[in-house]
Order: sequence, then structure tokens, then C-alpha cells
Amino acid sequence: MKKPISYRDKRILIIDDMADMRNSLRSQMSALEITQVNVIATVREALELLTHKQFDVILCDYYLGGSTDGQQFLEYLRLDNLIKRTVAFIMITAETGYSSIITAAECLPDDYLLKPFTAETLRLRFERLVEKKIRLQKIDHFYDMGDWSEVANACDAVIQQPDKFLLDAMRIKGHALLMADRSKDAISFYEEVLSHRRLPWARLGLARANKAEGEFAVAKQILNELIIDTPQLLSAYDLLGKIYNDSGDTAKAMTILEKASDIAPNSLKRQRSIVELAERTGDFKRVESILTSVVKKTKNSPLRNPSDYAKLSNAYLEQDDIQKAAATIDEGKTFFKESPKMRALSAVEAQVMHKIGKPDLAAQALQQALEGGTNGISDDLALTIAKACLVNGETAQAASMMKHLLQNNPESEVIINAISHVYKDYGGEEATKALIEQSAQEVVKLNNDAVLKAKARQTP
Repeated sequence: MKKPISYRDKRILIIDDMADMRNSLRSQMSALEITQVNVIATVREALELLTHKQFDVILCDYYLGGSTDGQQFLEYLRLDNLIKRTVAFIMITAETGYSSIITAAECLPDDYLLKPFTAETLRLRFERLVEKKIRLQKIDHFYDMGDWSEVANACDAVIQQPDKFLLDAMRIKGHALLMADRSKDAISFYEEVLSHRRLPWARLGLARANKAEGEFAVAKQILNELIIDTPQLLSAYDLLGKIYNDSGDTAKAMTILEKASDIAPNSLKRQRSIVELAERTGDFKRVESILTSVVKKTKNSPLRNPSDYAKLSNAYLEQDDIQKAAATIDEGKTFFKESPKMRALSAVEAQVMHKIGKPDLAAQALQQALEGGTNGISDDLALTIAKACLVNGETAQAASMMKHLLQNNPESEVIINAISHVYKDYGGEEATKALIEQSAQEVVKLNNDAVLKAKARQTP
């Protein structure tokens, strides 16, 4: 006979904007003999609480009545690693429409509760989740550490003694193999899984593994078939869009991402991906349209991002609307005075100040953008700062940024095209070619120096 599960030691966070629902959930927690319960109404309160307190289960309403919904909140928590894998996230929703449920499903909560639900339904969900977390505890431990080899080993231990959590362990193992750069092993693993059952997650994993191996045609075929068979699997659209974008077909990538966005319009991550594509094709009107909406939605939300303001300001700048560009920078600066993510905003501000004839303020903003150098810098930010350097006549600084990009992405057509676009008014194709040659020469020199040093150490 299975031993009853005790919930007394579980730490619960309830997030719901409706007071009656918060009170009801608290009562249901009491019925389960759970005493460590925090009940709050907003995402802002939740984020503040999560900075100094740990929870075992988060119960979050999908529609929170503010500028941030439960899906966006979970996406933010996952992407910024603000909660451990051991934390169970349950989405509560009364939204039964296709779009809302699919949007929520995209965020991969651990479970759903559809309103109205009974105390018994909640108890059964808790029991299943707690049992799952106990069974996969070792896997989750290594997952949070980023030790992918150990994650795969821990998954094998579960797979070799199969139970109702077998598929969970298999799914995590495939991901661990990919994260450990064992794409050939991942292909073999997914093919073995698919020989028994055509599971969508395994087909998606097989596409990822083939992409990692450079088998782009195979990956595209798998993904196109998967989208036909499982049109709600939005990760398939994202991966297919990335493959087309990496190959230089931004128009095809844009079409695919927009289809996914039509299905799940509330994904901030996908909206920002579309913005990046639009920037690369010079479609700044589209950038303006999307980011005006994103900035409006997140204006009073803790999920707002300084990059959105920087990119929106840049879109205005590219369309010669200096007044709106400056106003957007000013608005962004009021929200992100102390943010470490200010570099992009400062880089665009340097361009705006140069355009309106304020060289001292332009130089000051550029200096702020350059602080931190290239350490840990994203490709997108490096391009933005390099452009600001060129606009302000700092060609050597711009070249340094561009060389960093080229050396980290030596065969990327996307990066080369992006650099060419930035240099279009500063030497164009010839300047880009010269940078590529200089970058390649520096890499060769670095490699040669490393070989000579290694030989010197070996000489008695």
C-alpha cells in the first residue's frame, strides 16, 4: 500500500489578483495541512518575494488583471533562471479558448488547473506533482547545476527502472545530450524513442540534433512535417525560423515566426525575435509597430526591458524621427536608471545626441555604452555599440567591436550581413571585407603564438 504523501513541509506561493480566489486557495492549502503559504496579488510582489525566499510550489493565475499575465511571468522566470527546476509551477486559468490555452502551454508549466476546481482535484494534482519531484529529484539537482552528463546518467537510472515518469526522464535525457554537445548520441537516442512511438517532443529533439550536426535539410523536413501534424507546437516554428534565418533567408524566417505569433500573440520572446529579423531586413516600420505595443504592454510591468526602448528609439532614428527617438530614450532612462542592461539604451542615445548636435552628451552616452568592453556581450549589443561608435567618429572602437563579433562567429553569414548593414554609410562592402581580413589575420596570429608558447614550454 502506497504511503500517503505529507504536504506539511511544502512552501507555497499563491499569485492571484482576485481576493476571493486567494482566500479560497489559502483555505484549500489549510485542508491539505499546509501552513507555509504566501498569498499575493501581483507579479511585482512575487518577484520581490522570490529574491529572498524559496518555494516548492507556485500557484499562479493566468489572467492577473494587470500588464503581465501568468504566461509572461513564467517565461520570464524560466529564461532568467529565477526559479529552480525543483519548483513546481501550476497555472490556474478560466481561459478555455484555444489561443489562451496554447499560449499557456507554450510556457511549460508543470500542470494546469481549470477553474472551477474542487479541493479533491487540487489534492490529486499536488500528489502527482510532489511524487514526480521526488522521483526526479536527482535529475533536477544536476539540471540546476548545469552538469548535463550527470543529468543524462540520472535519467538512465529512471529509464532502467521504468514507471509512470519514464517519458519525463526520456525527454530530459534528450535535452541533456543536446546541451552536452553530444548531438550524434542525441540523434541515436531520439531515433530509438521514435521507433516505438512518434512523440512530438522526440521529433523536435531529433530536428535540434540534426541542426547541431549541420544537417539543415533533414531538420527542416522534420520540422515542416511536425508543424503539419502538431500545429500548436510553437517551439517547432521557432526552431525552423532560426534555421532559415541562420541560412540568410530572413523572409522565410519572418513568415514562420509570424504564424507562431498569430497562434500565441502574448509571447514577448517571439515578438522580440520578430523585431530582430525586421531590423536585419531594414523594416523599421514593423519594428516600430511591434515594439510600440510591447512597450505599452510592459510599461507598468516588472518585465519591461531596456532593450525594447533602445530598439524602438533606433527604429525612430532610422526613420529620421529624431523627436520620437529622443522621447523614447528619455522614457527608458526614467525606468532603468541603475540597470546593468543600460548599454544598448546608452548606445542609441549617443546616436540621438549626435544627430541633434550635442556632442558632449553623445560622448558621455557612448562612454557609458562602452563600459564593460566585449566581455559577455551579445552579438546584438555589439552591433548597436559599433554603430554608435561609427556615428560619433570612433572608428577604431567600432572596428574592435566588429572584430570581436567576427572572431566569435567566423562563418556566420547573418553576422557578416549585419556588419555590412552597419557599415553601409561608412565604407560599405569594402570596409566589411577589410574587417573580415584583419579579423582572420589576428586569429591566425593568436593561434600561431599559442603554438609557439606550447612548444617553448615543452623544450627542456
